[in-house]
Amino acid sequence: MFRRHRTVSWMIPPDSSTRLGKPRTTPICVCWRKNLIRPLDGKKPRIHPSAFVSEAAYIVGDVVIGEGTSIWPGAVIRADYGDIIIGKDCSIQDNAVLHTDDHLELGDNVLLTHGAVVHGGKVGSNVLIGVNAVLLEDTDVGDHVFIGAGAIVRGKVPDNSLVIGVPGQIRPLSEKQAERLKDPTARYVLNGKRFGAQGLGLDTTEFQAGS
Repeated sequence: MFRRHRTVSWMIPPDSSTRLGKPRTTPICVCWRKNLIRPLDGKKPRIHPSAFVSEAAYIVGDVVIGEGTSIWPGAVIRADYGDIIIGKDCSIQDNAVLHTDDHLELGDNVLLTHGAVVHGGKVGSNVLIGVNAVLLEDTDVGDHVFIGAGAIVRGKVPDNSLVIGVPGQIRPLSEKQAERLKDPTARYVLNGKRFGAQGLGLDTTEFQAGS
């Protein structure tokens, strides 16, 4: 942790001992962690140079983050018991959690929406995981799968499926859902680039391959 001080001006509200509008300056301390990306047991995250990682995301251990992937505020990617591999052009959104007791792998173009949890297993490519959905340790999700908000999923999910409910029930995709899965993360890839171009996000240089 490092510490930085800055001085701000503020106006004292009028009372019996101060004059209305009298300015005062006082030092305040602004403290924050330089980086919430951490090695563990000699293994450090490996992050593609084109990926965007929010200042408020926490990433630790044996993690691989692919090209164009974006990691948003409050996301936790914790590879303390097993490795976590995230493919290219994925979007891990606010307050989502990735954790495993063994191995966890996401394919390409996976949209993990707000508050969703993936606890191990495998997720294919072009998959949308809805708000607050939970994928349990033994889950094996195919390609082009739409998982509805709040669903709890375990076991094998075939390609081109919809999963809804608790426990998750497998249904056929609608035409609209299938169309959505052709490129579920396109807008978020662009948004990550937009944030990065304006100086937002963490500097991941020391966690890039070969560093």
